[in-house]
Amino acid sequence: MSMRMYQIYSMITGLWICKEKKMPKYSEKTLNNQKKALAEALFKIENCRTNKSKTLIIGYNGYLTVFPEKIRELTWLTSLLVICTDIKEIPDWIDELKDLKVIDFSTNQRLRKLPSSLVKLRKLKKLIIDNTGLKNLPLFLGEMHSLEYIEIGPYNLKTIPQRILDLPRLKRIETSGYNTSHLPLLEAKQKELDLRECLRRIERCKKKKSKKLDLSFLNIGVLPDEISSLYWLERLILNCNKLKKLPKWIGCFSDLTVLELQSNELRNLPDSIGNLSKLKEINIDFNKLETLPETFGNLKSLEEFGIREWHNHPILEKKYGQGSWFKRLPDTFGNLTSLKVFNIENTRITKLPESFGNLSELKYLIIDNSENQDVYFPESMKNLQKLRKINLNSFRKVPEFIGEIKCLTALDISHNRFYTLPDFIGNLKKLKELNLHSTWITELPEWIGKLTNLEVLITDIDIEYDTIIKKLPKLKKFL
Repeated sequence: MSMRMYQIYSMITGLWICKEKKMPKYSEKTLNNQKKALAEALFKIENCRTNKSKTLIIGYNGYLTVFPEKIRELTWLTSLLVICTDIKEIPDWIDELKDLKVIDFSTNQRLRKLPSSLVKLRKLKKLIIDNTGLKNLPLFLGEMHSLEYIEIGPYNLKTIPQRILDLPRLKRIETSGYNTSHLPLLEAKQKELDLRECLRRIERCKKKKSKKLDLSFLNIGVLPDEISSLYWLERLILNCNKLKKLPKWIGCFSDLTVLELQSNELRNLPDSIGNLSKLKEINIDFNKLETLPETFGNLKSLEEFGIREWHNHPILEKKYGQGSWFKRLPDTFGNLTSLKVFNIENTRITKLPESFGNLSELKYLIIDNSENQDVYFPESMKNLQKLRKINLNSFRKVPEFIGEIKCLTALDISHNRFYTLPDFIGNLKKLKELNLHSTWITELPEWIGKLTNLEVLITDIDIEYDTIIKKLPKLKKFL
């Protein structure tokens, strides 16, 4: 590219250059991607102008390298999100957008500083600067007295100015779950603000007599006793906290239908959990539970049950600790006669209880077995005649009970380590979907033609469509 062409390109994108500066070396492909990224941003800005929208979202493109000056004209904006770009700096004229209440500059890793003109945004309530290149928070943030919410990435920070922690309207400092022990003042302030917000939400729920209480992402380690007086609750959401145990009074919510406990540090559930007679859904993903209390079988209204854990994921295990914990279902699990969905992923379960076959209403069974060892299925599994969908991954053989489920319509046995399909699958006359993707099967058996109702077949096997359609005349999808 000639110098003249580069100057023209620079004028278009705002990448002004001086003769004294050495011209950056970009490949033609990179330059084209940068122009395309800027064009996409300008298109969104123009749409915002046309519609007089108060929210502008641009980015999600690592080739956007400049902060478009056209934004300067959108003086009515209340929310500005410039996310996941290659932008290095924010222009000083940002203070001309005087109505801004929300700014999100997250995931701009080349952004090393913020303009001091931000302090003039008197209406700004929410500032998100997580996952940027900032190594220190500027002191002037402590003068932005309208701020109520700040989200930062604490892993790069060595200190945090006290004046920021003392902002008069500050309600939350979010750190995306990362460890803040190296910043004790920040950690103490977070606990103070989170507890204050927790009590505020409880009080608001009490005044409105709301049937839903959401205390997610508050990093609370103990549930306040004030919650126990909200006996009318139907939904209690406690995801992404630091709860190590639940109080006994959790079983007092006689009207509760949904309980969400995902991403905590629970090692057990109290026996009183079995008193939640109207509970339909419980989410206990990503905890440290090894089993459930025997009283769990008393949850006769439960319709969905699942446990997901991570396995061999170094980043998540570094952040949250060991991956798979859950080992065993209680013998009373088969008493859950209303259960329709059962889903476990990456657990350490090696067998299902003998009572599992009593789940007479079960329609969807999902087991993703990351331990690469077969799970023991009791003989009673053949009683699950209402099963319609089965999804089994990371097994070494197809469980025999499947051949007994005559009304099965969808079978996903992808990502397994077996070479052949057992003959009993040919007995599944009502099967409409069969997924064999990422197995070690190299050819389809002759009996595949018995699956006369098959409409979807997903496989890695190299076979001509004309050949397979002769055997499966109702086939609509062959991938």
